[in-house]
Amino acid sequence: MEENQEKDMVSLYKALSEFRQNIKQPAKDGKNPYFKSAYVTLEGVIKAVDEAMSGTGLSFIQEVATVNGLPAVRTVLMHEKGGVMMSGWLSLPLKQNATPQDVGSLITYAKRYQLAGFMGVASDVDDDGMQSSQYRPNQGYQQQNSGYYQPQQSRQNNDNDVVAHWRQVMADVCQRLGTDQKTVMNAIKQVIAESTRYKNYANWSDAAKRNAEIAIMRNLVKENM
Repeated sequence: MEENQEKDMVSLYKALSEFRQNIKQPAKDGKNPYFKSAYVTLEGVIKAVDEAMSGTGLSFIQEVATVNGLPAVRTVLMHEKGGVMMSGWLSLPLKQNATPQDVGSLITYAKRYQLAGFMGVASDVDDDGMQSSQYRPNQGYQQQNSGYYQPQQSRQNNDNDVVAHWRQVMADVCQRLGTDQKTVMNAIKQVIAESTRYKNYANWSDAAKRNAEIAIMRNLVKENM
């Protein structure tokens, strides 16, 4: 039995090597007009993968389930001779009061993000490491159902806490919208410049400015997902 399984995996690995030779990176066919950026849609990723798999004996499915109360996606790669590889479950936090449409949008995003990563398709904007340099997952924050990072203990309204929270939200927004920090900041500045709500923004404290920017970023996600 183990010998047969090993042969199955050898066939799958050979097919994967052929797939890698066949893969053609797709054009970024999705447009985000607010951020003036482009990305590859789920349909574009699937098309690129299907075309590269042709004649290799490979196929894939994407399973959707609920993991720890959140929608989750898993990609399973199969070969006609029996070899199987699968990703882990990818679950993303939902915002508060999420609608069925929000859930569907999140699942679509998770499918695209995971399939592209699993099969080596470039689908998002390259931020040259900016997002990862801002993201600090081990600063005492945990993911909540709101889709943003909140402190484990009650957060005092001081500059250090607000800045840490701001960075976590920025990292999440960049990932969700497939863009970079510079583009998000330009969008924030545009909102501030166009809204009378922020007419005295220049005179606000640093903490008040960061909290306002966090609220704007949350609205950007709601408007663009």
